[in-house]
Amino acid sequence: MAADDVRRILRIPGRLSFGCSDLTTVWPHGGTGLGATKAVQYTLGPASYPVTMEAAGGEPVEYIEPGVVIALGCTLRTFHDDAVDLLFRNTTAGTQTQRQVIAEPGTVRAGHWMSGRGVLLVFTPEGATQAQSATSPDVDAPFLVLFKAIPMMAEQAAHVLERGTEFGMPVMFRGIRDANARVWAQGPRADISIA
Repeated sequence: MAADDVRRILRIPGRLSFGCSDLTTVWPHGGTGLGATKAVQYTLGPASYPVTMEAAGGEPVEYIEPGVVIALGCTLRTFHDDAVDLLFRNTTAGTQTQRQVIAEPGTVRAGHWMSGRGVLLVFTPEGATQAQSATSPDVDAPFLVLFKAIPMMAEQAAHVLERGTEFGMPVMFRGIRDANARVWAQGPRADISIA
C-alpha cells in the first residue's frame, strides 16, 4: 500500500474550452474558451451489468463490463456568444449588436442527428497552469478530454431570471467516439494526445 501523502489530495477548479488543437499551449489550447463555469462534474455510465442465474434464486453470478458512457455537466456563468452558438441549435448574429440570438424554430429541427455539432472538449485544471515547478503537486492535477462531446442544455434546465440569483446556463456534454474511436481521457497533460 502506498504511503499517505496529503499533498496528493487535490481540489481541482478549472476552465473549459472546445476545438483545442495543442495541449502544450496555454488555455484555451488553440481553441475557444467557454467563459466562467461552476460545478463542473462528470459521470460515467453503468459500472457493470449483472448476469443472474435462476438456479441461484436470481442472484448475480457474474458481471459484464459496459460500453463507454460519459457525460460532463456544469453551469456556464456568463451568457457568452461562443457558448450560446455551441449549445443552442438555432442561433444567428443579431442585426444591430452582432451578439448571438437564439430563435426557435429554425433550420435545425427535431429529429436531426446531434453528432455534427460534436466538439473536442478540454477541462484544464487551474493548478496545472499555475504550478511553480515540475515537481509541484499541482502539476499532477488531471486534465479531462472528451474527444467528441455533443453539447446540449441539461435536461429540464431552469434559467432563473431574477435579481437575487446569478443567471447561468446548466449544460451537458455527452461523449461519443471520434474518428479515431476515442471517447475520453483523463490524466496529466503530458500524457494525453489530442492529435
